[in-house]
Amino acid sequence: MSGVVVRGLAKSYGPVRALRGIDLVVEPGEFAVLLGPSGCGKSSLLGAIAGLDDIDTGTVEIGGVDVTKREPSERGIAMVFQSYALYPTMTVCRNLSFGLRVRSVPKAEIERRVAWAAELLQIGGMLDRKPSQLSGGQRQRVAIGRALVQQAKVFLLDEPLSNLDAKLRTEMRVELKRLHQSLGATIIYVTHDQIEAMTLATRIAVMRAGRIEQYATPDVLYERPATLFVAGFVGSPAMNFLSGSLGRASAPAVRIETDAISLDGYPFCAPVADGGKVVFGIRPEHVSLAGRETRGPVIEAESLFIEPMGADTLAWFQYGSQRISARLPPQRARGLSGKVRLALDISQVSLFDPTTEERL
Repeated sequence: MSGVVVRGLAKSYGPVRALRGIDLVVEPGEFAVLLGPSGCGKSSLLGAIAGLDDIDTGTVEIGGVDVTKREPSERGIAMVFQSYALYPTMTVCRNLSFGLRVRSVPKAEIERRVAWAAELLQIGGMLDRKPSQLSGGQRQRVAIGRALVQQAKVFLLDEPLSNLDAKLRTEMRVELKRLHQSLGATIIYVTHDQIEAMTLATRIAVMRAGRIEQYATPDVLYERPATLFVAGFVGSPAMNFLSGSLGRASAPAVRIETDAISLDGYPFCAPVADGGKVVFGIRPEHVSLAGRETRGPVIEAESLFIEPMGADTLAWFQYGSQRISARLPPQRARGLSGKVRLALDISQVSLFDPTTEERL
């Protein structure tokens, strides 16, 4: 296994700066995901690691070796693209073995690797078929198998599941997770789908405008987002953001609408002036209907509408001039109307500076 280290990597396309001084360390055996919206630079970063694109400044190391000036074929990487890129006139077996035959790998070794990949990906019964005879999920497995037989140091996957329907994407996520656990390989995976990122990754690099906003485990990204952008991008349904101001006269509190909400125990990471503007972030699952036994802050809001989501229901409320959502059991959400009391789990709150967008 080999790790990947990127230092000070910058890349421009004419006047457009695609990458702005990227630093990234992927440890051997990690499943690292590059996550972000379209145009954030994630595919450009993957292309730079693969050697498909020239870079302006910076270095790329794979397995402790500087490969910045090496050709893609000399970097010890294998890549799976968004399009399956299979040869339509070749059988699955020949698609899997093509790269090895080009490199003049001995026939016995080719057969061994193809059989190993076919068993691992459960495509052994399809080796004599052509791509047109396969489903989308089966074609994607063949594309992954073609990369696996290279026995590369690092596997780079560029949105490999985006062409599949929702059911197949779910199935292939399970397959990729199982594959990573079986191989223990180093994988760098590009996606704009935060559910894919959260379910697959050991660490996620959330990208925005050519920079990495936060690089952390899925749990840390979800529970302690470093910036307002990360908090809003990671999580479905999205985090609630309420505008307020901070007060510390006797005890730390945030004033939102007409309520003073205690922040007792909140771990401030940066100083903020008394009365300073803040963004109060809380996820819908940490907002509940208040009862007699409720402890902690309670606010009053007006019921608006509900969105049934199967196992739970997203309920929306008007809180003063702002809206807030709560993730509720379907039985509790049915028939909600008029004014309700909402309990806030203050231990799960995130506060952000609205100017710098950084976590407080």
